[in-house]
Amino acid sequence: MNFEQIYYANSQHKEHFLALLTQKHSNESGYYSAYYILTSTKEIWSATKRHTTLEVIDFAKILEQGFPSHHKALILLAEHLYMASTSFDLDRALGSWDQPSYSVALQAIKLRWTLSRESMEDFLE
Repeated sequence: MNFEQIYYANSQHKEHFLALLTQKHSNESGYYSAYYILTSTKEIWSATKRHTTLEVIDFAKILEQGFPSHHKALILLAEHLYMASTSFDLDRALGSWDQPSYSVALQAIKLRWTLSRESMEDFLE
């Protein structure tokens, strides 16, 4: 997958996400799609980076903080993509997202799907 050509909310989003890719070399689709969301805005990343390492994302600590509804919906989607949580509500998320949030959500889902497929193909070969 060419990570240079996917949608990014802004240049900082791209910078933070691509920095992860240089540090973590694996095909963990859930981790990458969650990290993609968590780096998507300055507000989300500032509040979540201290609860994120190369090995684990601590969503319990992240969700203890207060977030506007559109950011919380993105974070719940990140948690769902990372660990198949049941707390994500698509209808509520769609009602709260603006266009940039919606675009980030779609790209994160596509990222999760694409990396999962690539991982499965590598496994089958």
